[in-house]
Amino acid sequence: MIKKIFSIGFALSLILVFNACRDESLNPVPVFESGVHGFCVFDAVAFNGNVNSRPQPYEKNYAKNFPLTGQDNAKLDFKVRWVSLDNKLTVNKIEIYVEMKEYYKDPEGNDKVASFGQKLINTIATPASNRQYNNFSITPTQVYNAFKDASVKYDKVKDTKVFANPDNARPTGKWFNGTEDLIVTWRLYTSDGKVFKSWSPDGICGDVTSVSEANANCQLTFGARK
Repeated sequence: MIKKIFSIGFALSLILVFNACRDESLNPVPVFESGVHGFCVFDAVAFNGNVNSRPQPYEKNYAKNFPLTGQDNAKLDFKVRWVSLDNKLTVNKIEIYVEMKEYYKDPEGNDKVASFGQKLINTIATPASNRQYNNFSITPTQVYNAFKDASVKYDKVKDTKVFANPDNARPTGKWFNGTEDLIVTWRLYTSDGKVFKSWSPDGICGDVTSVSEANANCQLTFGARK
């Protein structure tokens, strides 16, 4: 009996020594912090007088686009919401960015793409509460003004402004003609000073679940089409 008690006591002492000497920084199990994500969709429009009728998936790319003509008076309506799954963070500002990509051929006839980076287009200064939508619009004029000084070496030598390319005429009111992708992204600012602007492409960005209050995406693409 005494030998058994000694064995138990010795085992307990080893456990205490191990715990006292363990370096928690080497613990392979990560401690995850709270985060937020966003969900942006093309806003609903009325079909047959019913604003709730949605024949298109409005969270999908190219569900709506700029028209090919009359762009100086056009706009696209969107809505975006922030989501905190554990309700531990609050978003107090949302910034909306647009990236412009142009597709063209080089002098040898090779397909090329030029990205002109992301430009701030809209700011939602006082967003609605968790999982509630915020409405905003993007106009062709806004996007044109953001990228009007962008240039490309189409001939591999001389910089030419994208909207002044003689091989791809873009007159006023017809700035976008289908040779571009316009990619909407967002940044979420929380009240404790955090900024969320990128998410896992295999997790948040690849959300394939049915539409719910917890849905997520990371960008939305549109262009100019009939």
